[in-house]
Amino acid sequence: MHDLLINVTSEQNFGQTVHLLIDYLLEVPKSPTTKQKLSTLLNVPSAGDDLTVTLKLVENLFRQFCLNELTEAELRAHFSNLTAATQATLVDVLEQRKPEVAQFLINEVNAKAHPLMESFDWDVKWIMGNSSLASVREQIATVALNCRGKDQRLQQVRFEMDRARLGEMIRLLEEVGGGGVVDK
Repeated sequence: MHDLLINVTSEQNFGQTVHLLIDYLLEVPKSPTTKQKLSTLLNVPSAGDDLTVTLKLVENLFRQFCLNELTEAELRAHFSNLTAATQATLVDVLEQRKPEVAQFLINEVNAKAHPLMESFDWDVKWIMGNSSLASVREQIATVALNCRGKDQRLQQVRFEMDRARLGEMIRLLEEVGGGGVVDK
């Protein structure tokens, strides 16, 4: 077991520091601004490897705690240099954000096998003719899926479909999703 020696600049603001540590864990890609703020709050110089190693250790402990691989007592033991009140703040904040971290970890695992959709956008176009036939009249739906793969890069998958295909896709999604109500 590694004992983390964290020098807290202010015990009153330690809750904010823990929230920022969790934000850093959840950030994709990692922001240099957040890292710099953590360097200041944890009183660890950002120039060397000390901050990177400290953040990696804290990230691993937070992951283990949120996956129930680490008990509260074991977590507190890793932060034995902190006061009991500060340790309690650490545990409280982690408990509050545990569902968010758990969802992030699930998404991280799922993204290793297939790109994971984070968001989507769509629009409908009315085609009033094309290069081969001027009398073509059809609706086309364009869907853009914003996905993140195992390399954590954002990639966009775009496709178009006509009204019949769109209806079929909605039917399949309702079937898979448990039959939620969708306006057609």
